[in-house]
Amino acid sequence: MNRTGSLSLDIRADHFDHPSGLVDAGTVVGWIDKVGYAVAASWSGTYVRARYIGTMQFSHPVPVDTRVTVQGRVVRTHGSSIHVQTRVLLPELLDDDGAPLVATASITVYGAEVGGQPRDVPAWMPSTAGQVERDRQARRSSVARRTVERAMNRLPFPEPGEQHEEMTTLSFLAPAAEATAGGTVSAGVVLRWLDEAAGVCAARWTGEENVVAVFAGGVRLDRPVHVGDLVRVDALLVNTTDRSMHVALRVHAGPRSSRHPERVAHSIAVMVARGEDGHAEPVRPWTPAGPEARQLQAAAMDLVRLRSQVGAAWTSVPPTVRGRDGRDGPQ
Repeated sequence: MNRTGSLSLDIRADHFDHPSGLVDAGTVVGWIDKVGYAVAASWSGTYVRARYIGTMQFSHPVPVDTRVTVQGRVVRTHGSSIHVQTRVLLPELLDDDGAPLVATASITVYGAEVGGQPRDVPAWMPSTAGQVERDRQARRSSVARRTVERAMNRLPFPEPGEQHEEMTTLSFLAPAAEATAGGTVSAGVVLRWLDEAAGVCAARWTGEENVVAVFAGGVRLDRPVHVGDLVRVDALLVNTTDRSMHVALRVHAGPRSSRHPERVAHSIAVMVARGEDGHAEPVRPWTPAGPEARQLQAAAMDLVRLRSQVGAAWTSVPPTVRGRDGRDGPQ
């Protein structure tokens, strides 16, 4: 079987779908998941499901009617896991060095399954200096990610049903239009829901409509969402800085008949209110009321710090490990 370890996809978002003139973070994440899924499924030769979506810092907004290139490549395999590194390029917009601007980059971990059970995948064997270095960085990132996941599980988030002044909750049925071949909803769709809930929470705090994510991802996907499930997305403001808001997020889902839906995913997003000049506007401060809120604030700030340390960039190869010709080898 001919397995493909990389993929590049060109996309152009229409103004009709994004009247603000900029593509929302949820849509960008959907593109990343589409490419990452294709790379992982091609490599494994079987059904794959996203287990973890890495941290994404949206360093440059994605304008509508502009060509976007989404790239993905395998950087590590382990048992049933495939680690796919992705990035979003804007080829029509160049940086100071004349290279395409990078809107965001991430690592997504997919798990291969057959009949709902994990299936080991063919081993990815790095053969160039660049591939060896990326495999090493992916291993190091995995250790840091497990630290983040343990901290996220300890986050003192309000229990389902508890009322909180700055909590926003979105509830809906998982639509059939979002179904994958297995009758579940893709990871990209779940992240879009998270982005939408974070946006509502941030907009209510600022009173502004133009709020966007500048830091998202780091999402642990505990179980799939099935078409027809009743989904609840909770977004809770847990901290503010001079120009940003930290929003803790959790998704629960289950059959409509269930009174006890299971947790599907959790994350933290950093949101800003963007002014007419494109820069983040000042944010009125949020002050935690009581020890529980202060504990949640401190834990959320620590999580954002930890996640910023998890390697997510489209890693380059230091000169000391480049090939004899001075270049990073091909995928």
